[in-house]
Amino acid sequence: MAYTSHILDQVKTLGFQRATATSISLGIDDLLTIPSKGWLVQDAEQQTFLLEKNHHYGNVHVVEKLRQSIEIWYATSEYLRQEMNPNFRMTDPSNPVHLMSFSGARGNASQVHQLVGMRGLMSDPQGQMIDLPIQSNLREGLSLTEYIISCYGARKGVVDTAVRTSDAGYLTRRLVEVVQHILVRRTDCGTIRGISVSPRNGMTEKIFAQTLIGRVLTDDIYIGPRCIATRNKDIGIGLVNRFIIFRAHPIYIRTPFTCRSTSWICQLCYGRSPTHGDLVELGEAVGIIAGQSIGEPGTQLTLRTFHTGGVFTGGTAEHVRAPSNGKIKFDEDLVHPTRTRHGHPAFLCFIDLYITIESRDILHNVNIPTKSLILVQNDQYVESEQVIAEIRAGTSTFYFKERVRKHIYSESEGECTGVLMAIMRPNIHIVMFIYYQKQVIYGY
Repeated sequence: MAYTSHILDQVKTLGFQRATATSISLGIDDLLTIPSKGWLVQDAEQQTFLLEKNHHYGNVHVVEKLRQSIEIWYATSEYLRQEMNPNFRMTDPSNPVHLMSFSGARGNASQVHQLVGMRGLMSDPQGQMIDLPIQSNLREGLSLTEYIISCYGARKGVVDTAVRTSDAGYLTRRLVEVVQHILVRRTDCGTIRGISVSPRNGMTEKIFAQTLIGRVLTDDIYIGPRCIATRNKDIGIGLVNRFIIFRAHPIYIRTPFTCRSTSWICQLCYGRSPTHGDLVELGEAVGIIAGQSIGEPGTQLTLRTFHTGGVFTGGTAEHVRAPSNGKIKFDEDLVHPTRTRHGHPAFLCFIDLYITIESRDILHNVNIPTKSLILVQNDQYVESEQVIAEIRAGTSTFYFKERVRKHIYSESEGECTGVLMAIMRPNIHIVMFIYYQKQVIYGY
């Protein structure tokens, strides 16, 4: 312990020494505007003009016009954000703004983007997006109209700091009030139920390990005649590596969902405590810890608008741009013809695809991920930085869902046929099969 504190003191002293020797100062000349901003804004204005023209002729509905306009300016703002870090590295790697923001000392990428990029789309007092973006940044200065638009979000953030903080605190209080009686009272409740965890399509080994570490096994794990893990054994990183090597699946683990108790929880169903890495201690108030864990991020989320100054932050599709001028080549057998949400012809990729751009002296291969939209035709000539594909927002994100098996008892006797129920929600796909019998109904 003494050695660890000595090392930490040395790191602290070194940090103070280097900060004093560097003597970072910040001036207006340190805010380097991104060179590509001019033609990006000009391209977005041209697309907006064509959109306004189509709306004037009646080809585009007013709602579709608003959505396309927001997508155009949001994509422009995001591309400027991506160009920000390479611009600092090429022009001035020791720039004070670059050092402070990207080292994590002070500020973040969103604030630097407003300084040297563009403020982009803003929110009105009701939280809705204003389709008129702020093209200027804080280095260039805002016009009167842009200043009035930015006042909406900035003042809303200040007011929310005082108003919504109390709401988040009240949420934490109600959560703790509901679960304050849940304690770890016994070592084992004696349950034989558990949920199955197995590597599914898209699940990486990291997510698989994070799901298992700290849990307790429901059944023995066998590889052939050999038992590699016994029931009620807590899972560590070594055991997870053995599961991955021997490809042991499915693995049944105990969770609070399957605990037999109603007003408390047992030690084995809860698993390890993140505090010390061992099984949770008897008498631990895990209910209060869970309520505070959910309520605390709510307070941080209410302050997000204040820190960003009311700038709209949403999810949209990411664009792939051509690295150079040339002719597009791709295998049409690997794509399916479709249309975009705006009615334009496109191709949908079912697998990872490489698009070749043939120029005079070089060939460029651009990787297009699965479920992306190719917005150009085969053998079409494209210019440098032209949008050639659209990557769906959240395509690479994997959502892990736990499956719990419970019994549902019928209120009356009789014979029923099977019924299939499907519930669809954003980012959630729940399929429930129910098989009826005379006394008991099993739900999956």
